[in-house]
Amino acid sequence: MDDDHFATSYTFGGALARAAAVVAAFVAPVVLGAAGATGLFGTDQVWQRIAFVPLGLIVGAVYGYLALFRIAYRLRIVDSRLHWRAALRSGSAPLAEVSEVVPHPKNYTTVVLTDGRRIHVAGVHDVWPFLNALRQAAPHVQIKRPFGLLAPRWFGAER
Repeated sequence: MDDDHFATSYTFGGALARAAAVVAAFVAPVVLGAAGATGLFGTDQVWQRIAFVPLGLIVGAVYGYLALFRIAYRLRIVDSRLHWRAALRSGSAPLAEVSEVVPHPKNYTTVVLTDGRRIHVAGVHDVWPFLNALRQAAPHVQIKRPFGLLAPRWFGAER
């Protein structure tokens, strides 16, 4: 974090941490499904054990899709546009189309555009310098702080 609390880009974690998160999104539900199929969760009947396998595969596919395409790990402000990047997808929008940003206590941040699209971004604890730069570049953007989320003192004092 820089000293003046101003950053025009935000990146969640390092490359290794992001790769581990994507792999875990695919693998963890499948492992839980396999564990359920072996009876680890106290399932005695065969049909209950068999049900865990497709359930783990479906949940793994959904979480994997989210990790690869829907959850951004990088935000950048370039000229008058907001750019975001997920593992296999990217996009941008003019800053004038960004209506609000909501950091959530569960370690993700949501950027809401005026047309209703939502960009979910991984991370919340180190995104504050970027949000400070965003509100300076686009003063119309509302930055909401839900109950239970602690923001740095310097963030609320400057506005």
